[in-house]
Amino acid sequence: MTETWREEAERLRASAPRHVLFLCVANSARSQLAEGIARARAPAGVRISSAGSQPGTLNPFAVKALAEVGIDSSGQFSKSVSEIPAGDVDAVITLCAEEVCPAWLGKATRLHWGLPDPAAAGATDAERLQAFRQVRDELRRRLAVVFPQPDASLVHIEVASPGDLPAIRALLERLHLPAADVSGAGQTFFVARSGDELVGAVALERHGEDALLRSLAVAPRLQSTGLGKALYLQALAEAGRTGTRALYLLTTTAAPWFEEAGFRRIDRASAPAVVAGSEEFRALCPASAVCMELVIGG
Repeated sequence: MTETWREEAERLRASAPRHVLFLCVANSARSQLAEGIARARAPAGVRISSAGSQPGTLNPFAVKALAEVGIDSSGQFSKSVSEIPAGDVDAVITLCAEEVCPAWLGKATRLHWGLPDPAAAGATDAERLQAFRQVRDELRRRLAVVFPQPDASLVHIEVASPGDLPAIRALLERLHLPAADVSGAGQTFFVARSGDELVGAVALERHGEDALLRSLAVAPRLQSTGLGKALYLQALAEAGRTGTRALYLLTTTAAPWFEEAGFRRIDRASAPAVVAGSEEFRALCPASAVCMELVIGG
């Protein structure tokens, strides 16, 4: 009896693969969608790749469809299956439906999820984007079984130890957040753990009676679960406990979220001089970042 995709996905999850490769012909649409989604969901340490037998270029509709669900595909590009070391892959998922998928000669668990090519669908941009969304959502449904999302209520938040700093830097770099000055003076980090895995972080960086709220980061698969808010509230409680007058932050993407939390936008030049002299203000965050303030003490 042929396995259903769910049975295959559960079998793959049980095998705990360390490198999953997605294959199609052009490596421009389906396999790129799968790579982006799997990267966002897979635990740290699991490698995700995609490739094709006749690689083209990353389809802009794939980029847009991923961005709609909060997945950054800026590091993805089309590549040939010949560029992937055969001995390093332990699971291969082929995605072609209309074409003959590239063969994989290495030793690996093989699954075939034939899905329609969204690049060949529709006559208008709106119709093509909708086709990409449909394939994206089907891949999200299947990969949620392979890489299940931990229950955010089971995640434990605690003060970071010096041994956590490499994992904190790795998480920040993965999310394109400043990491070069992690472990600087006056920083108190809190981390969130799912089992042994570090899945979130936030820090207070003290500057006199004020503090910089920084490095609020959540692993992609746990975003939109409330973990970011829990980390922020932990930092806010610490700020109140230590008599902090006001919190300041810089953000390029999350200003609306922080406004809902009570922060207000301010001119960057009006931040206290000691805060403005921090590495994050001086060098690490772009001039386009929004500066925000929350007064919490007298």
